[in-house]
Amino acid sequence: EASKSAQIPRMETFTLFVGQKESGKSSLITAFHNPSKDESPKPTTALEYLFARKSTSPNQPKDVAHIWELGGGSKLRKLVSVPITPESLPNVVAVIVVDLSKPIDLVPALVEWIGIIKERVSECLIELQKTDEGAARALGEKAKGRMAADHPDSSSVKPFAIPVIIIANKYDKFKSFESIQKKAISLALRFFAHLHSATLLSVALKDKSSQNQLRSILQHHLFVRNPSTKSKEPSVNFEKPMAVAAGTDSFDHILRSLPNGMSSSDFVDDRGRVSNDAGQMWGRLLEELFASEDCERYAHEISEDSKVDSEVFHEAIVDEMRAQCDQTLATYKKEFQRRLRIEKGTGSKLSKS
Repeated sequence: EASKSAQIPRMETFTLFVGQKESGKSSLITAFHNPSKDESPKPTTALEYLFARKSTSPNQPKDVAHIWELGGGSKLRKLVSVPITPESLPNVVAVIVVDLSKPIDLVPALVEWIGIIKERVSECLIELQKTDEGAARALGEKAKGRMAADHPDSSSVKPFAIPVIIIANKYDKFKSFESIQKKAISLALRFFAHLHSATLLSVALKDKSSQNQLRSILQHHLFVRNPSTKSKEPSVNFEKPMAVAAGTDSFDHILRSLPNGMSSSDFVDDRGRVSNDAGQMWGRLLEELFASEDCERYAHEISEDSKVDSEVFHEAIVDEMRAQCDQTLATYKKEFQRRLRIEKGTGSKLSKS
């Protein structure tokens, strides 16, 4: 009897979606959270929050996935500190979304967001080591475990302390590019995903198979209590949506078919050291391949758009938005605890009858 009534502790995860403006972050979240919803989501201007719940088994507390989306671009980077905290770090997942329809900005945006997330995670890890050394050590072990110990690149990669998913969105637009252009984008994305032990996924929201893959991967990261270490073979054919689990790719496979004029040693030397200029080289390659009047005009628009509008997004506004988001989360947690007490009370009454 006692074993039947034993409660399984509720699991909570904290997931943050970041990336280029208008890259489709809201649509990706909707495809996971409410796939039957047809209407297009409104643009996100700051930090938006929602949650999803899932039952593990009957009469047990539901697991909760807290989900944030950061809109407004990297000028609101300080708001990543709302969901990513020393306390939440052991259960944080970061999702970086890049826009395949805007290839010139793809590498700079990806590199920038990788840096922003890594910086915040490092800050939290330092604080966590002071309060819970065991939890901090466990994060390090999990990070190493995303790649097999005998993998040839195990000493070259720079893994995040948390799981990271890179989603290359708008694959439907990507399909119309020339083969050499698609190949270069795919190699660049695979390179950065592998370098940081991240999972890579390309998505077309109108493609049912692609949406199912998206939901499966998010479900795995947000709700699976003891995720399997076994991963499927990576799907790296750029003529189809890619799906590459963390630790399943290799620099050898990625760099063996570079465009003419480029060598694998430009990116990784014979001792396995990754070049500090790798980001610039991938960025230059895409600029060359997409050098047209339209792309130049687009690059100018991006440059103008990325300037900080101090009248709208100055420090006071950012601080105010963070305070509002903190308050929203606190209110939700209070309400959730209230519901939990009611559910427990109802359950105990039923068991007595």
